Order: sequence, then structure tokens, then C-alpha cells
Amino acid sequence: MPISYSIDRDHRCIHETWTGIITAKDLADYWRRILTDPVVMVIRRTIVDLRSSRILFSGEQLAELVESIVLPVLNGKNWRTAIVVGDLSQYEVSRQYHIFAESYSRDSMFSTRDAALTWLQTQSP
Repeated sequence: MPISYSIDRDHRCIHETWTGIITAKDLADYWRRILTDPVVMVIRRTIVDLRSSRILFSGEQLAELVESIVLPVLNGKNWRTAIVVGDLSQYEVSRQYHIFAESYSRDSMFSTRDAALTWLQTQSP
């Protein structure tokens, strides 16, 4: 799976890593899996590291996935996401996600995991 996650119980957050080519199907499969994890659904604070990925889905596809997968599962719950980017294309996709997810998520972008974790520790879900 090109998107994986682990639970950091000490910092009460989820570490998500994207590697290689990521398609809309990859993201859909991943979201369907992670959003069924009861521990994830309690924590709802994620560091998403995009730096080792190449994203091959459109903003339209991203909006559709948020609408059809994420919103029904969250059903009014909120989320916090610290996104770690390494290039302009990752930044642009992250900005699009921020716009599509603004009803449920407060997001911020960083260039390092350490900076992302520092910010995330100040955020409650």
C-alpha cells in the first residue's frame, strides 16, 4: 500500500506516510481503511508526510473522495492535520485538500516532521 499509517500513542497522533505514485484509487482505499480504525477515530490528529510521493489525482477527484468517503464517516466530528510537503505540487494538492476539508479539519503545512509535530501537539481534535 503506497499510503501507510502508525499510531503514536505518546504524542496522541497518527503518522501517515505517502510513498511512490498515489492515485485516487489508492487514496480512496486508504481512507476506507483508516476511517474504520476505532483508535484513529478517537485521536483524529494526523501528520501526513507527502515528501516521498508523486500525486496523480486531480482536485476534482480529491473533492469527490472527501464528499463520498470522509464526510459521511466523520458525521460532524473534527480533525487536525499537519501536512509535510517537499515540493510545489505537493503544496498545491495540500491547499486543495485544505479547501475541501475546511468544514471538518484544521490544517497547516510544514517542511519537516518536527515542525508538524510541534504544531499538532497544540491542536485538539
